[in-house]
Amino acid sequence: MNTEPAATILAASGEVPSTSTWESGSTASLARENPSTADVTKSMSGNDEAPTRTLKMASGKVVTFRESAIPDPPAVSYAKSVEDLLLVWDDNSPQWRGVSPLKINDIPIPIVYWPTVYKYWKGTQWKGVKKILVRAMSHTTIEDFWARFSTPDKHGQLQRMKYTRILEALAKERKAENAQLADLARMELTAEQLTYRKGSQRYLMTKDSMIAAYYRKFKGFDSGGSDDEDDE
Repeated sequence: MNTEPAATILAASGEVPSTSTWESGSTASLARENPSTADVTKSMSGNDEAPTRTLKMASGKVVTFRESAIPDPPAVSYAKSVEDLLLVWDDNSPQWRGVSPLKINDIPIPIVYWPTVYKYWKGTQWKGVKKILVRAMSHTTIEDFWARFSTPDKHGQLQRMKYTRILEALAKERKAENAQLADLARMELTAEQLTYRKGSQRYLMTKDSMIAAYYRKFKGFDSGGSDDEDDE
């Protein structure tokens, strides 16, 4: 069976699969159906003006940290197997082995929390999106993943799709899903609801990705970790 590169994370960026609000002194509840739940609190530590954030992971571990404790996003490659990626993906997964290339205060941070850690600190370094593939893998088993992303060769033998083809397939699916949700939104919501503010003006949403993102939030759907504006 072909063992072409299956997954690569190069300081991946994007939203975590949830909607969160970060405010001074407030808790942002990342209520995620998949793959886990995290609570994040921003606070000031005594007379120290350096703000801290507290990350509570699904495993129950709590990490409180300042910006100075966050290393640069690791450049991580999982070119040999999806299985290796899942071992460090989520602490709420049976594949989790308690190790991660990112550690804060000597505590391994699963990849699923990396966007939460980096989004507001070191944000300019949090680039190189491979989120579509990661989103798909977080909702499936290894067996289901390769059943979905294998195609028959000329001899009828199933071969695993190459990494770029997997990304293309997922992007195509996401675009079709956005179009479907955008059509539903246009039927169910008013034109006023489908506007956004830019400066002092309001504009009508026209991109399917933007409308779909709003509709998911409006309905309370899981966004699947995707930044819809990048999906088209």
